[in-house]
Amino acid sequence: MNLPAVENYTITTPDGLELRLAHYRGGDKGPVVVVHGAGVWSGMFLLPTVDEHFIQYLVNNGYDAWLLDWRASIQLPLSQFTLDQAAENDFPAAIAFIRERTRADSVQAVVHCAGASAFFMALAAGYLRDVRCVSCSQIALHYAAPAATEIKCMLNLGDVFADLGVDYLSATEDPRHPIFQKMFSAVVDMTNHECNSTVCHRITFMYGHLYRHERLNTATHDRLSEQFGACNMTAFRHLAQIVKRGTASKFDYGATENLRRYGVAEPPSYVRPEHLRIPITFVSGELNQCYLPVSTERTFQWLQSVNDPTLYRRHVTPGYGHIDNFMGATANRDCYPLFLEQLEACPA
Repeated sequence: MNLPAVENYTITTPDGLELRLAHYRGGDKGPVVVVHGAGVWSGMFLLPTVDEHFIQYLVNNGYDAWLLDWRASIQLPLSQFTLDQAAENDFPAAIAFIRERTRADSVQAVVHCAGASAFFMALAAGYLRDVRCVSCSQIALHYAAPAATEIKCMLNLGDVFADLGVDYLSATEDPRHPIFQKMFSAVVDMTNHECNSTVCHRITFMYGHLYRHERLNTATHDRLSEQFGACNMTAFRHLAQIVKRGTASKFDYGATENLRRYGVAEPPSYVRPEHLRIPITFVSGELNQCYLPVSTERTFQWLQSVNDPTLYRRHVTPGYGHIDNFMGATANRDCYPLFLEQLEACPA
């Protein structure tokens, strides 16, 4: 089935950044906003290399799909930002725009990785009261990472790179920081041997193993450079802080600046349940080596303990990793139905 004609929009956030929304009219079940992670873009849901990508799947099932390129998108100018800034600005602006265009009372959401992290921060802070249900991929408010990621976080590599003047890491080489770029590629090629792709090796260093190679077809693997790009160092630093704490919190500027900004020495936590009393489904890949599956289990169990437990569901996809839940060759059969299940349970 061919996709309907896309309608492209540019929206401006309260803090002055331009974001993009792409609208695919699929039926009267929407609207559904779909949110990517960091260092990628909305194209991860539009892969031309699979038989049925995620947006086709939503449209085929009668949903009005809205793809958001938020400030972490590689299709937008690179900027330094904390997840707090995205939570406060990007998602409220996008939801307001979608509701205005569609005249819908509420919006459903499918959110992934760092996009899910920031989206749940916005939910927990009460910024998204017009979202009626969420399908969440891989991470929400509790964090457990593989040992290699924990070591990089404990070593504060983001701070080290920032002190060296490196303000981003990228899956692909580019003219900036040419000496660092060549060294980065050489190191990751020496330490990763699953395939011959330097882009793939750089992705693994940046995020951990994001996918099972056997889940990606050759065409998708060969075109990873189209889906992955630069991620700013401030976002990396914020994610590292959260991994070390184990739960989502505001950016840690240090005790003095925290006192000035927040009125307390420690950054405030987002683990607050009052605005999360909506239907939520959590989906984790069984073999996820970016954020361990226990991450969503902890958020799921916490929410069940503090709110009506019937609001929440959780699934683990056997044999899948992190992003192959969307980019895998057979994800439309193995994974997409788990996200759809939540949307179908929350009709307009």
